[in-house]
Amino acid sequence: AASSFVATKRVLHRSTAAPQIIGRESEQMTIRKFLQDTVEKGRGGSMYISGNPGTGKTACLQALIKQSAVDFASVLVNCVPLTRPGQVYAAVLNALNVKFKSADSALADLEKHVFCKGHAFLVILDEVDSLLGNRQEVLYRLFELAAHPSSRLALVGIANALDLTDRFLPRLQARNCEPLLLNFNPYQVNDIVVILQSRLDSVASSMATEPLIQKAALELCARKVAATSGDLRKALDVCRQAMEAAEAEHKRKSMTRVGDKENGVASVTAASPKVTIMHIAKVLTNLNGSSTTQKLNSLNFQQKLVLCAYVFLTSAAASTDTPSKKSAASNGITLSDLFAEYCAVCNQLRMLAPVTRSEFFDLVAMMETQGVVSVQSLKAGRRGRRSTISVS
Repeated sequence: AASSFVATKRVLHRSTAAPQIIGRESEQMTIRKFLQDTVEKGRGGSMYISGNPGTGKTACLQALIKQSAVDFASVLVNCVPLTRPGQVYAAVLNALNVKFKSADSALADLEKHVFCKGHAFLVILDEVDSLLGNRQEVLYRLFELAAHPSSRLALVGIANALDLTDRFLPRLQARNCEPLLLNFNPYQVNDIVVILQSRLDSVASSMATEPLIQKAALELCARKVAATSGDLRKALDVCRQAMEAAEAEHKRKSMTRVGDKENGVASVTAASPKVTIMHIAKVLTNLNGSSTTQKLNSLNFQQKLVLCAYVFLTSAAASTDTPSKKSAASNGITLSDLFAEYCAVCNQLRMLAPVTRSEFFDLVAMMETQGVVSVQSLKAGRRGRRSTISVS
């Protein structure tokens, strides 16, 4: 039973790649044709994929790259931490394992690589809307490079904004460099159920057991998530938390059975799935309507450190006499500022090392799912896209 719980929780984690892409037939067809027309034929080109968080944009693209009949180089670059234009070009070259002299010469070195003889290659820019603002020229240049007739760069930008090219890249349209556009709509109830069931079935088939979550429980989770965001990651979080609650319940019952084989409590069997509607409903209730005390008690130690960092930042901003800092505080605490403060708190406590930036974002995402914080992606301005956080 314990191994079943562990395996099931593993496949319900956000970072676990799905065994196969479920649904998204139209989107898959569009991406597959783009790959066939560009890298598989040795040509350049560009595509912009938009859609709300948790709609499977990156996962779908990466799965289709693996399925391609032609072997080509592909790299994924996260644009969020790249604060200067030279860093963007350098990050692309580093990902491609191409040597270059410095960040200042990275653009020239990238251009040489794009136009030299050889096979076409694919560059995926994740969170590409973070390059807007003072780094917007980078986007112009990269999309223009991909559109050149002699280019062997296939470029895919991924972000949440649907109208990125219309609002921020009019020059691409004027120069006939507009990328192919593809939008991923939020998942619907049936989509979420099928995807969750597929993950559970992969565990059940490998361990010769029945899925540990009832079908009705999956449907309840899917209905609630589809009604709010259609974010598959939140559905995974809910199911995983329900699994943890069911596992704790199972352990308690197992302890009461020690020395008493006739107490009538069922074990985890094919006829007795452990996660029921009640488990899912309880998690949803805690996420949507639990008291502040209950929410705080449910946080792990790392998440509590994130909250401490948030309090320190807001307190410092409120007590400052600098108008600019007060204005910044009124506009919200950015995730980048919060991560820096969180690292400072960990270093001051000297109790444990801070988690990585990506792990930090996972912590915040889980806190948002638990209803503790709210994260908002603001419109792009002079400094590019800003994601702010506030305590719910």
